Amino acid sequence: MLRCGQMMLAQALICRHLGRDWNWEKQKEQPKEYQRILQCFLDRKDCCYSIHQMAQMGVGEGKSIGEWFGPNTVAQVLKKLALFDEWNSLAVYVSMDNTVVIEDIKKMCCVLPLSVETAGKSTPDPLTASNQSDELIFLDPHTTQTFVDTEENGTVDDQTFHCLQSPQRMNILNLDPSVALGFFCKEEKDFDNWCSLVQKEILKENLRMFELVQKHPSHWPPFVPPAKPEVTTTGAEFIDSTEQLEDFDLEEDFEILSV
Repeated sequence: MLRCGQMMLAQALICRHLGRDWNWEKQKEQPKEYQRILQCFLDRKDCCYSIHQMAQMGVGEGKSIGEWFGPNTVAQVLKKLALFDEWNSLAVYVSMDNTVVIEDIKKMCCVLPLSVETAGKSTPDPLTASNQSDELIFLDPHTTQTFVDTEENGTVDDQTFHCLQSPQRMNILNLDPSVALGFFCKEEKDFDNWCSLVQKEILKENLRMFELVQKHPSHWPPFVPPAKPEVTTTGAEFIDSTEQLEDFDLEEDFEILSV
């Protein structure tokens, strides 16, 4: 699940910096933004979205090091780690009770002038009745890969960061119901288009995966945009002590859709 969270966030950063049409080509010189994205996910404690940082931040969500993370925990962890990521400038919104609140997302992005990660990442292509399927294309994160680190010239051998085998397909009915969906919206207009698409194509279904509402429900606690805790260090040091995690609220009791 940690690797799945990294995969989803990495795809969002590709969309953020390189665009949706960018494709990786083996043994081709890559843009500097691409190399910097890889640096975020290296298996080192000083990398923002490393497995070390995710596991340690999970302590603040009530998960011990080595304990299995569910989709909710991964989403909450990435939301908190993103607060320390000034280069990518992402506002990560994790929906509560399977409900995406438009008002809350826009309020959060006005406080933090960032790209929007609403319920996760990547705005989907428009859906029509003719191109919808019962099938999903998926990548399996369980393949063991060789550890890699930064080379002397500052680049990363990225072969194991990409799917070297063909993606697989599965019937959507075989999907585990414990799932997080991710959508990336670079600008407000992207988010508005996503909302229109959801209202037109998804909310018309009888069995909905999530709800989309305009206003914050009155019976919910007030929405407070997440804020970076006051610490004087960056990188891995900001979570070296679990005492620094006390500023974060635990939200494991809620069902969510996101990353």
